[in-house]
Amino acid sequence: MATDFADTTLITYPVPEERIDLISKVLLPAGISCKRRTAELTVAILQLVASGRGIAALPNWGIKNYVDHDYVIARRIGANGLWSDLFISARKEDAFLTYLRDFLTTSRDQCFATLEGVIPLE
Repeated sequence: MATDFADTTLITYPVPEERIDLISKVLLPAGISCKRRTAELTVAILQLVASGRGIAALPNWGIKNYVDHDYVIARRIGANGLWSDLFISARKEDAFLTYLRDFLTTSRDQCFATLEGVIPLE
């Protein structure tokens, strides 16, 4: 529930609040605000969480190894979890370069084969 976040510090990447799904999709609609702290690296965010300085909303595939080794714990946000879409971007003039297309193919294949909970966009 959104109210679970009211008395905590949310640790996020340094991006505008409207780009943080937990804030824009869960907290703001419920009228909840919380303290916020930023870090630029996922490992730094996880260190802050592990040391009790707050909580973070990160993708399962990005933290699975840390959860598996009991560095942090993970909980779903909402009944079905909080889902976000990821996109690749490139300059228009580079979009059809062979190495970029190969990178995209390899990334897609590896992500869907090895990252738990990652599903393709329709």
